[in-house]
Amino acid sequence: TGRTAGNGSLMRTAPVALAYLDDEDAMVEVARAISELTHFDPDAGDACVLWCCAIRHAVLTAQLDIRIGLRHIDWSRRKVWQERLDAAEAGRPSSFAHNGWVVAALQAAWSAISTTPVPVDDPASGVFRADHLRLALDAAVRAGHDTDTVAAIAGGLLGAAYGASAVPVR
Repeated sequence: TGRTAGNGSLMRTAPVALAYLDDEDAMVEVARAISELTHFDPDAGDACVLWCCAIRHAVLTAQLDIRIGLRHIDWSRRKVWQERLDAAEAGRPSSFAHNGWVVAALQAAWSAISTTPVPVDDPASGVFRADHLRLALDAAVRAGHDTDTVAAIAGGLLGAAYGASAVPVR
C-alpha cells in the first residue's frame, strides 16, 4: 500500500482502552488517530481499534472477545478481519511468523490467548483460571520472531481480563 503497517502502534495501544472505559466511540476514534501518528496503513488502525475494544470489554466483563470490536471496522474491511481472526483461532502463535506486520502480530497474540486452554479453578491443587495469563504469555513468547512485541500485545489484553493479581511474582 505504500503505507506503514508495522506492529508498533498495536503494541502501544492498551492505555487508550483504559483511558476511555466510559466512552467506546471516543476510544475507537482515539485508538485509530494515535495509530495513524506513526502507522498510517488502515490495517494498523483497524488492529488498534479491535484490540482496544477487546481490552475495554475485558476490563468491564472479564471476558476475552476480540470480535466485540468488529462493528467498528468499516464494512468493506470487516470480512477480511473476520477471516484473519478465524485463522488466528485455528492456528498456533508460531503460524504467524511475519509478526513484525501488525496483522500477523495481532493474529499471533490472539492465537496465543485463544488456543491456550483456560484452567478450571481448583484451589486445592493451586490451579486457577487466572493462570491463563501466564500460560498464554508463555505461548506468545514461544511463537518466535518479534516475541517481545507479541507478548506485550497479548499481555495488555490478558491483564485487562485477569488483573494485576494474575501476574506471577517470579
